[in-house]
Amino acid sequence: MPIQMEDIVRINDSLFMITLPVSITGFSDFITSWVWTAGPVVVVDVGPSSTSDHLLSALAEIGVKQPDFILLTHVHIDHSGGIGQVADAFPGTPVVCHPKAVTHLEDPQRLWEGSLKTLGAVARRYGPIDPVKPGQILPADRFAAQGITAVPTPGHAPHHFSYLMDDLLFGGEVGGVCLPLADNHYYMRPATPPRFRIQIYHESIDRLLDYQPQRICYGHVGMYHDAVGMLRRHRGQLSDWLEMIARWREGRSELSEDALEECLEILLAEDPLLSGFSQLSSEVQSRERFFLRNSVKGYWEYLSSC
Repeated sequence: MPIQMEDIVRINDSLFMITLPVSITGFSDFITSWVWTAGPVVVVDVGPSSTSDHLLSALAEIGVKQPDFILLTHVHIDHSGGIGQVADAFPGTPVVCHPKAVTHLEDPQRLWEGSLKTLGAVARRYGPIDPVKPGQILPADRFAAQGITAVPTPGHAPHHFSYLMDDLLFGGEVGGVCLPLADNHYYMRPATPPRFRIQIYHESIDRLLDYQPQRICYGHVGMYHDAVGMLRRHRGQLSDWLEMIARWREGRSELSEDALEECLEILLAEDPLLSGFSQLSSEVQSRERFFLRNSVKGYWEYLSSC
């Protein structure tokens, strides 16, 4: 897909957001990669393999010839599925990821199978996952670079890291999904697919709050000021969902499709951070329903294990 100027958002002289459009209805502006050039030149997350050529063209347009590091927040297919191709394009650039994710990058077969199980046809449209050469992978707990702090933030995924640079937090999905709306409003939702553990997620957010970041860059989608406030609101949203879903779940022994839809309607009606759902296009609403259902499944599995 040819690069469009609107696919590269220049936040300032050292920060760029690259939109990675996927050829699925409603997915044209859902996935982003970030580029920071104020210290070591870094690319944060690379998107799925179907967008790798798009990302490489955008990096060339920005003037990034050889990033110093590729930082992966986590290895879900929409954030890291294209890492094999991107790493091959920059063979001298270390790929930084959670220590437990290293084997998945070296041999992505299980990661691909898990993606197919969870996402089905969406995973196929994201594209297959190519391996990264073992010598190019650097576990995040051994990563050190001036001006960059890697923070373990499991919750959305057990292999999740966030990265702090200056006043910026590159949080992947530790703050959920946050979509911009008109008049500086936003729609925020949890990204809590199974296996979800709310205590671990809360601890990760609290760990980031200790750093008091000023701005937060989401994988889905955009940069927002008041990073501390955004993280606190999402932390509260996670707890609110637990209360609402636990109350709704009483007396139920299985999660049928009809029950899942009923729960979703309750959340849309009662969670104020989802109130912007009606402002989304019908295509994006359809996409969001798909992911909201996955998030409810994560809570169901968690409550079933308690």
